Amino acid sequence: MKSLLTTLTLASAATAIGCDNPFGYSYLAETMKPGEVEIVQWVTGRMGRNLGSGYDARYRGFDLKTEVEWGISANEQLAVYVNSRYFEQTSRDGLLFDGFQVAYKRMLANPDTQDWGVALYVEPGYSQVSSKNGAHRDQLKLETKLLLQHNFGANDEWVYAANVIGELEHETATHADTVKLKLTQGLACAIGARWYLGAEAIVESEWSEFNDHQYTAVLAGPCVRYQRDGFFTTFAALAQVTATPANKGDLNVTKKSPYETRLLVGYEF
Repeated sequence: MKSLLTTLTLASAATAIGCDNPFGYSYLAETMKPGEVEIVQWVTGRMGRNLGSGYDARYRGFDLKTEVEWGISANEQLAVYVNSRYFEQTSRDGLLFDGFQVAYKRMLANPDTQDWGVALYVEPGYSQVSSKNGAHRDQLKLETKLLLQHNFGANDEWVYAANVIGELEHETATHADTVKLKLTQGLACAIGARWYLGAEAIVESEWSEFNDHQYTAVLAGPCVRYQRDGFFTTFAALAQVTATPANKGDLNVTKKSPYETRLLVGYEF
């Protein structure tokens, strides 16, 4: 009886944390239950880009995102994001309002009941501040994602996630179009009921006007999540492993920041 209770307790803990995302950049296929609400503050730091000499050479940019997410059915959820950017460089310095996004996710297969979870994610949005240099421009965005998730282990304590992402950006004044393709992968393990430890890797490519390749970069790094009584915080760090075209060793430091960190702090109701 004691061993049975222990097994049930561990299984219950694994199930309770199974729908919590341990990753900073990869999304899970699972959706929130109807009526559940989650509020999250994101802070993404981008460091190490080479934009010139002197003060500009120490470029730092921070993306601030406030998210409200809620479940609307057994397999659907909505989210709203309000965004700002903070820059430290000569041409642009300080906190700037950026824009917003609305996201819809629909789960097609539940990873708790099937080997693989599958979901579709669509996110239209508006942005008015360039992440590269802080310049003002009006940009319409559409991001789509195919989300895959696999839970495994004796008590489903391991979670693997992969996202296939396509993004189209259109500047209304110049009619310039940018296309981004990304593949993210993450693997993490639950350590008890409160901690996750894992790692993520991202391959990202960008084209201007659909045919002018800007860069392709591979980034990787660790992630960790802590959660308790509805509160959670996740931290992830990524570093460029290689990039093309390369302009500093094997890295591209003009089109893509060689180092990124992301902190998420949230509460689930």
